[in-house]
Order: sequence, then structure tokens, then C-alpha cells
Amino acid sequence: MRLLITSLFSVLLLYSCAPARYVKPLSKNQHAANLSVGGPLLKYGTATVPIPFLSANYGYGIDSTLTGFASFNITSALYGNFQMELGATKQILKQKNYFPAVSFTPNINFIYKNKDAHKLYPQLAINAFWEYGKRKNFVYVGIDNWFELASKRQYDLQQKNHWIFMPMIGHSFAGKKWNFNIEAKIIAPNISNEKLVVDYVTPLNKKGAFGVYIGLTRKF
Repeated sequence: MRLLITSLFSVLLLYSCAPARYVKPLSKNQHAANLSVGGPLLKYGTATVPIPFLSANYGYGIDSTLTGFASFNITSALYGNFQMELGATKQILKQKNYFPAVSFTPNINFIYKNKDAHKLYPQLAINAFWEYGKRKNFVYVGIDNWFELASKRQYDLQQKNHWIFMPMIGHSFAGKKWNFNIEAKIIAPNISNEKLVVDYVTPLNKKGAFGVYIGLTRKF
């Protein structure tokens, strides 16, 4: 992480390492603070472990279908890189029996190291979720999309990948004040992970990486 940009794939692995933000919107005027840890799996000796990226975020329920949020990557900051997300989740469909509720989450991901090393990534996640039980736990699936706006990449080479997607699945255990979340996703399955220093674990042979995450949210 000492170099902000080494390749498109490494940037996505390093800086997209956070779970989905507020798949289900908060209640109107509700606040929430969240800490999440996790990242892509890699081989470490004989073991397979996730990279422990730590991020914090705050959300506010603008109304019952719209939540705004801001996120800060703590691990990136420890390595001298400022990374922040600003966005919102909007629910557009309610759950009807087995048909899921649907929401989408547009946001901007800003990464800054110095005046010569900074990036701006628009993101758009599309989510489907199913509530169940008295406490309204929910299961969700979705796809997070990152968009590369630059026409050139490192060493002034042509940028060939302008769309990077990440399918995900997760579960949120809901309480009155606390939520516990687990999530798994495949990061950049359309991009090769060969010739990298780190040996990432992936179910797709030589493409992408597999990430796991846990999070704890306090609602107030």
C-alpha cells in the first residue's frame, strides 16, 4: 500500500475492501455508526487468511427509504493514504412475500496520497434483500460496480478496464440497538490476478479475489 497506484487490479483490491453500506435504509431520523473489518483472502504460509482492512462509517436516515452515509478507511490512513466515501442508499421496491426489496447505492470513493497520486471512483451498488423473523434480520445479494474514468493507467498505458464489478452476498442480524453483519464477495472477477506479489485466493482460477467481512453497527 505504499504506492497508491501500481495497477488497476491492485488498486481495486486495496481500496474496495469494505462491505456494502446500508443495503437496507435506516428509519427516518435514525443515526448509525459502524466498524467493519475484512478483505480479500490470501495464502499466508499454510493458512488462508483475510487482509484485515478496517473502516468506519456513519449513516443517517433522511427518510424511511433514503439513508446518507460517509465512510473512512482507517487502514489506508495508517499507511499515509486518505480514503473516503460519500453516498446514499435509496430503496425503490418493498418486499412482497418471496420477492425481495430492492435498493441502490450510488457513492463517490476518493483516494488521496499527494498531489501526484490521487483517484476518484464513482460506484453504484444494486441490492436485493429479504427480511425475516420478529427482529427483521435480513439476507441480501447484490453487485457493486466501480467505474474507472481515466483513459490512461500507470506508465501512460491505455486503460482497458473501465468497469469493475463485485458480486456479493451477506446477512445482517438485527437487534434494537446493534446489528452484526457478515458478507462475502468476489472482487473484480473480470480482471486477471496473475503476476502479483500477493497470492490471492479466488474461486475463479486466475481472476479476481474472494473477500470476507464482518461488521458491527450501533443504531441510535
